[in-house]
Amino acid sequence: MVGFRRISGAGRGLLVLGAAVLLTSLFGSVLLPSLPLSEWFTISGTRAELPAGSYTAIHATQLLNNLANGPYAWIAFGWLLVCAAAALAISGIGERTRNFGTSGILVLLLYAGILFVAAYQYNQAAPGGDAAISIGYGFVVAVIACILIEAGARLPSTVPSRRRVTAAGTGQEKE
Repeated sequence: MVGFRRISGAGRGLLVLGAAVLLTSLFGSVLLPSLPLSEWFTISGTRAELPAGSYTAIHATQLLNNLANGPYAWIAFGWLLVCAAAALAISGIGERTRNFGTSGILVLLLYAGILFVAAYQYNQAAPGGDAAISIGYGFVVAVIACILIEAGARLPSTVPSRRRVTAAGTGQEKE
């Protein structure tokens, strides 16, 4: 078929690997509580608005919802699930699709940016503010998973597509 671009076998493997790693990063704390790669953020300090402790993907989403006074972070969490599901679907179909991994990275940067801005804002609001946020391995693993998804979706197949050629003088097509 002319116009369709296929993904290579290695690209399909990267898509499946990226989706599996992203799902493990999102739900690793539920399945394996002792998994060290499940912590996304660690917050320290004495601010009541930003409770100190380690936050997994689900806990960070709940914290962002409390900060935003709405379910907006669950939309971002849902989009990360869509990115993982799309990676699995694309690997099964084999057609090249782009920007699911990139959009996942943007959502993850939104997570980190909002938490860092919230910590800065709460530190400025009261004297003696000492809220600090550090990024955990789970967040870095989620970013790497989105990079794998994007790289896998962009790897072209090495098999060239066949072109139709007309035979000289006969007007019939050869394959």
